Amino acid sequence: MKTIGFVTQKGGAGKSTSALALAGALAQKYHVLLVDLDRQRSIERWSEGANLPETLEVFTATQANDLRHLPTADFVVVDTAGGLSAEVLPFLDLVLLPCAPSVFDIWAVAETVELVKAHQAHRPGLQAALFVNRLSPRTKLGKEAADALSDYGIPVLSSALHDRIAFPTSIAQGKTPVTSGNSGARLDSLIFAEEIKRLVENG
Repeated sequence: MKTIGFVTQKGGAGKSTSALALAGALAQKYHVLLVDLDRQRSIERWSEGANLPETLEVFTATQANDLRHLPTADFVVVDTAGGLSAEVLPFLDLVLLPCAPSVFDIWAVAETVELVKAHQAHRPGLQAALFVNRLSPRTKLGKEAADALSDYGIPVLSSALHDRIAFPTSIAQGKTPVTSGNSGARLDSLIFAEEIKRLVENG
């Protein structure tokens, strides 16, 4: 069982949407637990109106230590709250840090990167990767953002999640992006999930 968490110190980075995209895509082939550790309870509220496949289960956690008591699955995907990073890191196999392609967001993620690096110094097996989120499909900012993020010294995913209306729309409809009916959102999610699966399995 591999546990993957979306972590940033600041809120509004798109962790919940990214977690739904990953969990929904992985659940096409694997048994996935999607854990809501965010105080806003976005995932929990989404699940109340969602038509979940048998391969995707949603759990609400009130503290990081609750991750010790989950049932077995192929993958656990964790949506965390801003500021909970230090508490949740010991329970993760892979930390994913979303970052929008703007200078302010690239600067803002530095604090979380340093926290992750400090944890890796004591736990070398912890994997971490940055990825570009909310990327406009019509610009070339993705490569520029990825190049800037690479200066932080941890891997940057080659896949990105684009700024598509299908992401929030599918969630409002109780779906995941991969089941949204939008080919762009589906492809984004599947490519993203495949890269993450390879990373965590080969780590």
